[in-house]
Amino acid sequence: MRTHVVRVAVMAAVVALLLLAVPLAVAIRFTFLADERGELERDAMAAVVRVGPDFAAGDPVELPGSRGGVRYAVYDSNGSLRSGEGPSPADATVRQALSGRVAQASSGGELVVAVPISSGERVVGVVRASTSASTVWGRVLWGWAALLGLCLVALFAAVWVARRRARLLSTPLEALARTSLAIADGDLTARAAGSSIKEIDEVARAHNSMVERLARLLERERRFTANASHQLRTPLTGLQLGLESAMADPDADLRTALAEAAQQAHHLDHTIDEVLRLVITDDTAAAPAAAEPVADLLRAAEQR
Repeated sequence: MRTHVVRVAVMAAVVALLLLAVPLAVAIRFTFLADERGELERDAMAAVVRVGPDFAAGDPVELPGSRGGVRYAVYDSNGSLRSGEGPSPADATVRQALSGRVAQASSGGELVVAVPISSGERVVGVVRASTSASTVWGRVLWGWAALLGLCLVALFAAVWVARRRARLLSTPLEALARTSLAIADGDLTARAAGSSIKEIDEVARAHNSMVERLARLLERERRFTANASHQLRTPLTGLQLGLESAMADPDADLRTALAEAAQQAHHLDHTIDEVLRLVITDDTAAAPAAAEPVADLLRAAEQR
């Protein structure tokens, strides 16, 4: 039973952890990627401020220094690379930014953000910022490792709690089994002890009630056997002695002997009826006594 309880508890814990860990793993991946894209967008906007719209007139382009592997590239309105590190000709992200909105993409193992450079209401260029996706995935993997560690800790805690609860549940049942074996070996004084579990206590009370009733029935059986042996052997012995005495005495009146034997047989029949009546009478209620005059009882006793 302990193994079964632990197995069920562990399966429930595993299912619960999976239902919790999978969405958290997806959330960790989405959050880290979104944070990195946000950092790239801020870096690209800082580069737009530094470059300015005057680069379209031929001014030299001044890009900010790289931050943690971030690469910058500046494109003009025709999509031609003017400065920095980037694909030439412009990729889809840069062309999307030339339409006047910030573009984000993941391509070629890189995270890319393109921010348009505007002069008045016209887009005169684009700043492209990119970084390797492996750095982000490294942080994602570290986050997943931490999540896995927490899940393992939770699983070990669930196993520990399940083992304690299984021991708490199985100990009273094992004690009840030992009590039943002791009763089967003949110890009718053995009783099941109580526990802190209501359902098991109800089983223990029912078991003890059954044993007590069984002990009463066995005691009644022993008393009945002793009483029946005494009550039946006494008139049977009298009948046997009467017949043997008549057979041994050649002058005995056989008619009288037969009459006495019939009377003893009648008394034996009456005794058998009384014994059977006691058998079918519940031991919790006293058997009703037959009303008979005292003089008749004394006369019958004197005759016996």
